[in-house]
Amino acid sequence: MGHGTAGGIDAVVNHHLYYQQDLRVPMTSLSLVFHGGGIQQEAEAKAGLARMTAKMLFRGTAAMSREEISKKFELLGADVNAAVSETDFAVNISCFTKNLDEVLVLVHTVMNEVSFPNDELDLVKKQELNQMEAALQEPERVLNAGNQYVLFNGTRLGKIGSRKGVNAVARNDVVNFFSAVCGTRVLYFTCISDLPQEEISGKLSAFTRNRQTDGFALKPEAPFRESHGLEAYIVDSRDATNDRFIWTQRGISANDDRRFDLQLVVDALGSFEGLLFDVLRNKNGWCYGAYGFIMQPTIRHGRIGFYSDPAATSSEKLIPAMKQLIHDFPEDKEFQERLSHRNAAFKNRYAYQLDLKYKLSSEVNRDRYGVPILDQESYYKRIDAVNLQTAKKTISEVFDPENMTMVFYGDARRITSILKNMDPNAKITLMNKDILVE
Repeated sequence: MGHGTAGGIDAVVNHHLYYQQDLRVPMTSLSLVFHGGGIQQEAEAKAGLARMTAKMLFRGTAAMSREEISKKFELLGADVNAAVSETDFAVNISCFTKNLDEVLVLVHTVMNEVSFPNDELDLVKKQELNQMEAALQEPERVLNAGNQYVLFNGTRLGKIGSRKGVNAVARNDVVNFFSAVCGTRVLYFTCISDLPQEEISGKLSAFTRNRQTDGFALKPEAPFRESHGLEAYIVDSRDATNDRFIWTQRGISANDDRRFDLQLVVDALGSFEGLLFDVLRNKNGWCYGAYGFIMQPTIRHGRIGFYSDPAATSSEKLIPAMKQLIHDFPEDKEFQERLSHRNAAFKNRYAYQLDLKYKLSSEVNRDRYGVPILDQESYYKRIDAVNLQTAKKTISEVFDPENMTMVFYGDARRITSILKNMDPNAKITLMNKDILVE
């Protein structure tokens, strides 16, 4: 059984259109994806620049104010925005197909004539700073950001945001960043429309004609940090009504053939019908939720994760019990029984892959990450190949409960005591949540 490879897979062609036709409604959803123009291009000192540039894009040209641009889109029945990910800067458009030509002309005009007014930049800065403060009041947001912060080694990719970075951004930074975005080496499109593909391609020519490609080039994705032993990071919050934690370990690459076994295993272990939820929530009542999940791989390896939110009075029992379950579950009869029902459940889920948005993203993932697209027969065959023996082999090769990165939100003194009693060798680091916005 091949395990696939990771790294160096990305093979998106410049100006390629990923397309699905939908004749059911006279609507078009279209995205312009400037591949390589995302957060990875920011300097640490200007963290937040990419997101602020996206928010600024439709806030004014020399001839139109933010209100005027918004009104024009509204009258055309169009929803238009810009957004960023780690790797990409995307302009997303949804509108009535009959108005698509006018909408595209307006988008093209704004992108060519955007002025990034200073007064709008000041508003965006205030919004960003306010959103950071609000996020720090949300325990789940802090927990998830803390996990990302640790896995990305404390860089901007893992933060909620950066007060210093936002305050350091000047209009000229936004202008230069967007110029480099427009000149990315690769611009590709995704589209679902009732129009034929050839017609959509023709309408996009204004965005590709004579386009310069001397701007941003896609950088290698930052890898997640590796786990060495049990490494615990605790975001101290003594006022929390219940504890929360995310534990993760190294996963597999996007095109690893073991992903089928791993998906069924994690589902049997960590879904709402899984072993963790049944033992920790249903039978013992120690928490609201307990589940396993997969942080999906891209060019980098993914992660296998575990989450729970025990009551503060239950953590002393739940934390060691959950770790023991993660260690012992392959031989647990209840887990094995649950696993035996996963094949049929996953085959039934093939219907989700017929969704047009899913099919569109599958085509992109094939080219970006090397994930093959399987027809129904091939998919069923691969799911049918998963059994207890193959699952145990994957578990033995992939699961590593002795090397996990553990991020907690709760009373640091109490959680430290629990961890030390569970494993005297656990490495524990205390974190202040403000570090997530520094």
